[in-house]
Amino acid sequence: MMTIKTLKVLKRQAKQIIEQYLPFRKFIEQQQINTKFSQEILLLKGKQKVDNQEQSILFFTTHKCASVYVANILKELIKDTKIIPIDLGGYFWKTGVSKEIIREGHKKALKPFGYLYAPLREPDECLTLIDNIESYQVVLMLRDPRDVLTSMYFSVGYSHIIPTAQQDVALSAREEILQQTIDEFVISEMPKFLKKYNDYCQELLPKSNVLLVKYEDMVTDFNSWLDTLVNFLKFDVNPKIVNKIINQADFTVQKEDIYSHKRQVHPGDHKRKLAPETIERLNSEFGEVLDLLGYEK
Repeated sequence: MMTIKTLKVLKRQAKQIIEQYLPFRKFIEQQQINTKFSQEILLLKGKQKVDNQEQSILFFTTHKCASVYVANILKELIKDTKIIPIDLGGYFWKTGVSKEIIREGHKKALKPFGYLYAPLREPDECLTLIDNIESYQVVLMLRDPRDVLTSMYFSVGYSHIIPTAQQDVALSAREEILQQTIDEFVISEMPKFLKKYNDYCQELLPKSNVLLVKYEDMVTDFNSWLDTLVNFLKFDVNPKIVNKIINQADFTVQKEDIYSHKRQVHPGDHKRKLAPETIERLNSEFGEVLDLLGYEK
């Protein structure tokens, strides 16, 4: 296991190398961003034009909820449509901009026709800015928040890939997290995730144009989970695409690895990793959310 001292040495060495090649590296990274997020950049500049009236899709979720994987599934499902996939979160993460710019960007970019916005992981960045959310197809995918918090500890502390624009902040956060126990981390992060889940439950669940799907159903009964998703969408999906997605689905993990992005997938990991008193605290704080989403305490 990597120690704090080793991490600091590696950070110092990496910083020296980055400083040596920084101008060239920044240029290369900016070119990569411009290529990967060309549609997002056009949309934010008001230069993106759509020639279809297909209802836009909003994919709301959280970190550690297979958000990238499900976003990619949605991108596959829209391939025979004219809907354009947009990843605002990925673009803003790579560029390292402020919360204010992120909110303003979402306000400019969210349009009710022609786009798939996926994934949207932070409701406070965009949810309150959508006046006509009934005009969208909304997919909300959630996971047991106790498992999300457990997984976040390993992701932020060990496995999460950090772009250059976020390097100083993210590495400092990683150092701080590695000095905490998993229980200390979970309790400290709990208020932020409680607010996020409350926002989703209060603002989205009551609406008739919102589909709630759960991470646990995806990993335990993928075919039924996918059928539910496909049947919700307001366009015909090519059966060949569905079969391809099913054939490529794989939720096996041979051995848990804290440095792997796909560390483990089985529901209930908080019961295996957290102290009983921590679980009791989470059950109390998330009680209403757990009941609403159908998770056992």
